[in-house]
Amino acid sequence: MLQKMSKIILQESKIIAVSLLVGIMLALSVAAYTYVYSHTTQRNIADNVIRFHLRANSNSAVDLQLKELVRTEVLAEFEDVLSTNNYIEETRAILTEKLDDIRSHAEHIVRYAGFDYDVTADISRMFFPTRFYGNMAFPPGEYEAVKIIIGEGTGSNWWCLMFPPLCYVDMTATESGREQLANTVTEEGFRLLMHQEEQQRSLTVRFRVVEWWQNRGQQTEQTPTQNIVRN
Repeated sequence: MLQKMSKIILQESKIIAVSLLVGIMLALSVAAYTYVYSHTTQRNIADNVIRFHLRANSNSAVDLQLKELVRTEVLAEFEDVLSTNNYIEETRAILTEKLDDIRSHAEHIVRYAGFDYDVTADISRMFFPTRFYGNMAFPPGEYEAVKIIIGEGTGSNWWCLMFPPLCYVDMTATESGREQLANTVTEEGFRLLMHQEEQQRSLTVRFRVVEWWQNRGQQTEQTPTQNIVRN
């Protein structure tokens, strides 16, 4: 009787062990797949856009008004050379060449408005959390960006896309911005950006997967990113 029970227990133990092993292998496979999907999709989006970020000195009313003034004037000043570019390399080259002019113009606006804040500008890759742009949702991760910081830079952040040049397009009123971005990233990347509009559960789940892996990578690595250009 004891021998029979021992055989039964041994058989059950083998079944449990095999089941656990299969479960672990399946979980690892799903994790590996979602990690690769997250990395590939976010990288495709990030490698095909250049962001423009402007941060206010503080969140006081006057500093936020100053930020809006700098935004309007800087974009208007460089519209002719930035609004019609069709290639990211062209935009990057122009931004690199004009970076000191962009900083100087922003500083001029700050001085003209009666403030003595320092103004810095650079082009670099850095981590950004999830950000919404019109009806699009950009997943977190590293992006190339032109960043202008006014004074202490502790105020709220305003951003748009220098490439495609959507800083010069009203995303909520026209289809041109959508078309530009659709022609720049992959079909999957574009659908992910537009997942809120499409309202498909599968797209929302995929976006959350990308979010989770990118945020997790940021929390675990915490490594500084390399500047491309700095003034």
